Amino acid sequence: MRIESSVTAVSWIPSEAIEGMPKVPFELGVGHYDEPPPDGLREGDLERLRDADRFREANHLRAWVEIEGGKATSWGHEGGGLVGSTTFGLGPKDVVVPGVAFDVLRPEPEVGDDLSASSRPLAAALASQRPGGSEGSRFSGSTPRPRGRRLR
Repeated sequence: MRIESSVTAVSWIPSEAIEGMPKVPFELGVGHYDEPPPDGLREGDLERLRDADRFREANHLRAWVEIEGGKATSWGHEGGGLVGSTTFGLGPKDVVVPGVAFDVLRPEPEVGDDLSASSRPLAAALASQRPGGSEGSRFSGSTPRPRGRRLR
């Protein structure tokens, strides 16, 4: 039996996330807010959203495990991130600075006897992301939308 799961996290800047002096470049049109991402994503949507400058960064992760006789016989994970560009409005012209992606860190999954699997460094890194706002702000963290079966 094969069990699969995936999660996508999209980091974007809504207008409500910026307050005080950091809001000035946005209000002057030098920077821009992002439209909310769609509630659901299909194959190719992340690339289209990136090309339309709709997010700052996105990560899509997928994991699977093969079970035979109650034991995990094989497993793996894949995925990666996309970095959007930054567009600055300078008078009548826009200046687009392409995003630079870092290398993907892909540690081996840890598989326990209870068929649980995790990648603690990756989970910790995703949990610590703060795409905007201040401590305690409702925009101070990202909320991934998981789908599939949990591996516990």
